Amino acid sequence: MARERKEKTTKPSGATGSRERVLMRVRTFGQVLLQIVLMVVVFLQLNYVSCRRHHTWDLTQNRKFTLSDTTKRFLDGVGENVRIVMVFTGSSGLYSDVKGLISEYDRLGGDHVSAEYLDLSRSRGRIAELKNRYQLQFSRDQVVIIGASGRIKTVSAEEMVSREAETGRVLEFRGEEVLTSALLEVTEQKQRKIYLVTGGRRADELVRIASQLQPLTNAQNARLESLVLEGLQSIPADGDALFFPGNTNDLSARELKLVRSFWEDRKGGLVIFLDPNADTPNINSLLRENGVAPHKDRILTVVSIPGVTARRSYAVPVILVPGDGPTRDLPALSTRLSGQTESLDVLANDDLLTSENIHPRPLMVAQEGYWGETDFNSPDITYNPDEDRGRPDQVYAAASVEKGEAGDPNMKKKTSRLVVVGNADLISPDQGTTKVAADFTMAALNWVMNREELMGISPRKPTAFTLNISDADFGLMKSLMIFIMPILALIAGIFGWMQRRA
Repeated sequence: MARERKEKTTKPSGATGSRERVLMRVRTFGQVLLQIVLMVVVFLQLNYVSCRRHHTWDLTQNRKFTLSDTTKRFLDGVGENVRIVMVFTGSSGLYSDVKGLISEYDRLGGDHVSAEYLDLSRSRGRIAELKNRYQLQFSRDQVVIIGASGRIKTVSAEEMVSREAETGRVLEFRGEEVLTSALLEVTEQKQRKIYLVTGGRRADELVRIASQLQPLTNAQNARLESLVLEGLQSIPADGDALFFPGNTNDLSARELKLVRSFWEDRKGGLVIFLDPNADTPNINSLLRENGVAPHKDRILTVVSIPGVTARRSYAVPVILVPGDGPTRDLPALSTRLSGQTESLDVLANDDLLTSENIHPRPLMVAQEGYWGETDFNSPDITYNPDEDRGRPDQVYAAASVEKGEAGDPNMKKKTSRLVVVGNADLISPDQGTTKVAADFTMAALNWVMNREELMGISPRKPTAFTLNISDADFGLMKSLMIFIMPILALIAGIFGWMQRRA
C-alpha cells in the first residue's frame, strides 16, 4: 500500500517536470527563432542602408577619384538621363583609373547617370550593337557619353592624361576635367560664348591671359573668343558674357550704349577687371550707377624693418567674402593680388539702389594693415584718415552687382549681373595665376551667365610624384643598400650570438 501511494504521488511530479521541459524547449526554440529573424532583419537593413546611403573613401595618394564640389553640384542637378559607356581593353594602363573615376560619376549622379563597362576584346556583341545604333567606331580605348536628347561625345583615353614626351610616363591625370566637360556638352542646350573684349591692352598680354582662360572655359562647355567693339552695331547675338581683362582704353559713348543694352536688355553678363592706371570714366560711370565706385587710389601697406628703409608693398593679400554670388562656394579662401589694385566703394545697403532692385555686394576684402592710399605717388606715404580708405573701414578689391526687373523683388526672373575687380592682373599675364584666382574668375563668369551649379572649386589634376636624386646621392644610396646595411645586419647578428653564448 505504501508503495502504491508513493507511485501515485511521484507520477504527477514526473508529468509536471515533463511539461516544464517541453515549455523550456518551446521557449528556447522561440528565442532562437526570434534571434534568427532579428539577425535576418538587421542583415537586410544593413544591406539596404549600404546600397542607399553608402560612403566611400578615396585612399589613393593624389585622391584621383575624389570629385570636386563643382562636378558634384553639376551631377546633383543633371536634368536628363546620361549614359557613360567605357570601352577599354582590360590590359590598358589607364583602365583602373578611368573606371574608378566613372564609378564616382555613376554613384553621385543617382538615377540620371548610369555607367557601362565594356571590354574592347570581349564585349563584341554589345559593341556591335552600339556601332549600329549610334554610328560609332570603337578602335581604341575611349569613353562615350550619350545624352537623352541624342547628343553624343566621344573621349579618347589619351585626352585624359598628359604624358612626358621622352618616356611616355603619365604626368597628369585630367579625367574629371574632360568627363565633366563632355557631360556638359551633351546636356546643355547650347555652348556658352564668352567674348574677351580687347581695348588697348598689349596683344602679348592678352594672348597669355586667353591661353590660361581657354582650358578653363573649355572644361565647362564655354567658348572664349576675342571681340573688338569699335565699329560694331551690336554685341553678337551668341554672346553670353563680356570679359574686360584690364582694358587701358575707355569705352566710347556709342560702345558704352552697346554694353549697357547687352547688360540691361539682353541680361548678358559682364566681368570687368579694372586697370588702376587707365582713365576710364565711361566704364566707371556704369559701375557707379549700380553702386560700385572705383576710388582711383592704390591699396598698399608700408613695410618697416629696423635698420632698413621703409618700403611700400602693392601685393595685396585678399580674402573672399562669403555669401550669395560668385563667392557662395568659395568661402573665406585667400589669394594675393599682384600689380596694383584700386579700392572699390560698395553701396551694399543703399535704400535708393534697393528701391530700383539693384543689389551690389563686396567679394574681396584686403587683409588688415592695408589701406586705399590716394596720394600714392608721394615719396613719403602715411595713412590719412580724412582722405584714405581703411583703418578700421574694410577695403574692398572686388564686388558684384545684380539688377532685377521692376516689380520682381525676389529675383524670380532673369537678372542682369556683373562682377568688377580693381586689379588688372588677377589672371596674370606672367603665367603666375593662383588656383584661387582662377576659380574666382570662373565662378564670376558662371555667375554672370546664371550657371550657379558650376561655381566653386575647379577639378584638381592629380600629378605624378617624382623624387629628383643626383648621381652622387643615388650612388650613396646604392652603397647603403648593397654594402653598409648588410654589414650592419651581420654585426648585429654576431653581437646577438655572442650575448646568447655569454
